[in-house]
Amino acid sequence: MAWVGLAASAVSALGAISQGAAQAQALGAQASALESQAKFTEFSGRQKALEHRKRAADELEKTLMIQARINAQAGAGNLDPFSGNPGALKIRALSVGGTNFAMAKGNERITQRLAKTQADFQRLQASQARNAARQVKTQALFKAASTIGQGAMNFYQSSIPTPSITPSFNYPSFNTPMNNWLYPG
Repeated sequence: MAWVGLAASAVSALGAISQGAAQAQALGAQASALESQAKFTEFSGRQKALEHRKRAADELEKTLMIQARINAQAGAGNLDPFSGNPGALKIRALSVGGTNFAMAKGNERITQRLAKTQADFQRLQASQARNAARQVKTQALFKAASTIGQGAMNFYQSSIPTPSITPSFNYPSFNTPMNNWLYPG
């Protein structure tokens, strides 16, 4: 009967190890998914940053087109394109265009940094998942060792024979012939 308990402990220990391995594998898969997601986040951030860069370039081109139109209209009307009303219009076009360009460039930098921060956070989560997988494996091994140890202890305790009668000892008295030589008489 004691062997059955020991075998049950061994099966339970193997179950704990396999359960720990399954949990570790799931955490490893989660970590891999988070790393893939981090790469995608960085890629998506770069793509959005390029969109902002294109907007910035479009704003510069738009500003140059507006200035060219002002120069052409001023020249067609026999006006000096660099003074008076045409000059003020060009300054206003530069002000608006410069602001729009700076906003688009700022948005590009913000998008890049935000994507990098999100990707770094996802990599941190992946690292934490990998650490958790290692801990789960270690805990499963300790649980298995504890289960085997408990089973072995139970086996040992059940295999010790129990006496059916309590032993009684007859202690020799000091008045025996063997002790008389010490105390003659």
